Amino acid sequence: MRIIDKYLCKEYLKLYFLFTFFFIAIFLLTDLFQSINILVKQTNSFLVVKYYLLQVPYLFTLLSPLASIVSILFIVSYMAETYQIQAIQIGGTSIKRTVLPLLIIGIIISFSLFLFNETLTFKANQISQKIKEENFLKITPQKVQRNIFIQVPPYYLLYIRLFYPEEEKMEDIIIYKISSPSSLIICKESNWTGKEWVFLEGREYILKEEWEETSFDRKIIPLNKKPAYFVKKYFPFEKMNTTELKRYIYEYRESGFNTLDMETEFYSKISYPFANFILLFLGIPLALFLRKGGKGASFALGLIVSFGYYEITALSKSMGEGGALTPFLAAWIPSILFLTGGIYLFTKIE
Repeated sequence: MRIIDKYLCKEYLKLYFLFTFFFIAIFLLTDLFQSINILVKQTNSFLVVKYYLLQVPYLFTLLSPLASIVSILFIVSYMAETYQIQAIQIGGTSIKRTVLPLLIIGIIISFSLFLFNETLTFKANQISQKIKEENFLKITPQKVQRNIFIQVPPYYLLYIRLFYPEEEKMEDIIIYKISSPSSLIICKESNWTGKEWVFLEGREYILKEEWEETSFDRKIIPLNKKPAYFVKKYFPFEKMNTTELKRYIYEYRESGFNTLDMETEFYSKISYPFANFILLFLGIPLALFLRKGGKGASFALGLIVSFGYYEITALSKSMGEGGALTPFLAAWIPSILFLTGGIYLFTKIE
């Protein structure tokens, strides 16, 4: 690797991490001041610190594109303003060859963030959500949950009046089987054996032209879901990884529910990490055209472009969730638009 390549990579990565953690700090401080009334009641300061540290992986992924474009604008505009670019050209190296290692770094960061989001970020989100519910919102796990409506793909819809998570037991259950012949099962109790659900003391009604009624003392229904599946809990789709979200999409779709919002989020999780490369790519010609204006102008331009990307992303996602665009297209439109702009400006570089 040439000296200039090492220099550019080192300076870019230094600025990239500096700006990423700078923006993360701003977000965390803002959230801290907004939540101060809740947090002052929390006597365990360790949990508060742990909760905010667990936000860092998610915010790193979220704010990385902003840091990418600001960093590249700083470096390239500074090199153009101090005539380093002109000196490199005089030495016989084109601008496109000069910025090649930066583009490679952008691609590496994009793929790394995708993997990072699938593993560490997802795990951190799960732990932080649990801390938030149990310590800040005071939502403690209940020994008895009541009135649960839940679908078990592909064929069953259940109403459970009482559910005991610790005992792995249900009471007063109504089960509607969708597949033909459809049926309605009403039973007093169900227990988890470790492998399957056993339903006790119930009646089954086969819903044909003439109802067929049978009673049973013990019946096994292939629900294929462990007790944890029936626990009422909420975890935001945007904080899941693609594997978990894909499972939710399948289960909801098999039950006949609209999954446009989840599908749009699924494809967004694939497309969003590549915003790092795309905004970096777009930032190179923008910095060369900017040339003068200093660090303030570079910072302001980076904010404008990145916020424009975030706004278009939000609009596109809302259109995908509403059905105006397909989920795949809704997730990739912002990247396509900004990449097209970057390619056009890149071709104008002399």
